[in-house]
Amino acid sequence: MVIDSYDKLSHMITYSKANLSEIVVSYVKNKILTGELKSGDRLVETDMSEELQISRAPIREALRELNMRGILTFSPKKGSQILEMGYEDIIEVFSIRIPLEMQTLTIIFEKSLLKEQDLDYLEALNENMIKPERDSDIEDKEKTFVLNTSDMAFHKFFWEKSGSFRRAEILENQYFQLLIAMNQDLSTLGSMKEKFAEHKAIIEACRTGSLEKTLSAFQAHMDSYLKAVTKL
Repeated sequence: MVIDSYDKLSHMITYSKANLSEIVVSYVKNKILTGELKSGDRLVETDMSEELQISRAPIREALRELNMRGILTFSPKKGSQILEMGYEDIIEVFSIRIPLEMQTLTIIFEKSLLKEQDLDYLEALNENMIKPERDSDIEDKEKTFVLNTSDMAFHKFFWEKSGSFRRAEILENQYFQLLIAMNQDLSTLGSMKEKFAEHKAIIEACRTGSLEKTLSAFQAHMDSYLKAVTKL
C-alpha cells in the first residue's frame, strides 16, 4: 500500500544500509518529496543528528554529496541550505530537462523497447498515485509525497528504460531541483487528478506506437508545469 511506503520513508529508519550517509541523503530527498524542504531552507547538522540519531560525520558526507548533485549549496555564513531557485533558474532547468527526456522517449521508440507489460505497469502506477485523493484522512504532506514519488517513478521508468543512464542521472538531479523550487507554492505541482490525466494521455499515446503523439502528450504535461511556475 502506498501509505505504508510513505511511513517507512518518512523517518528513513533504513539502518540495514551500511552507509549512514545514504540514510541522510534519503532523509533530505524525502523532505523535498513531502514538500517540507524548499528553495533556500537551511539544514542544521545538529538538528539532523538528533532527529536521525547518528553522528555528524555521515551527515557532512551526505551534505557534500547533495551539494555535488546540485541540490544543496554551502557558504561559510549560511552553512548548508537547499539550492535557491528563482524563476529564471526554473525555466533554465526545464529547458534542459524537456529535450533530455524527449531524447529518452525517442530512444525507446526507435529501439521498440516498450512492451505491453510496461504500459500495464505505468497504468497501475498512475492508478496508485490518485488513490490518496479519495482518502480524507491522509495528511497533505503524505499526499504530496505520494504525488511526487509516483510522478518521479513514472518519469524515471522512461529514463531507465532508454538505457541512457547518464541522462537518467542528470534528469533525476534536475527533478529534485525543480521540486525544491516548486515547493515554494505546492499548487504549482498540480493536483493528483490533473497529473493522473496527463500521465494517462502519455500512456495512451505510447499504446498507439506513435512517437509523435507521445512527444506531444509529454510536452503538454510539461507545459502544465511551465504555466504553473509563472506564479513563483
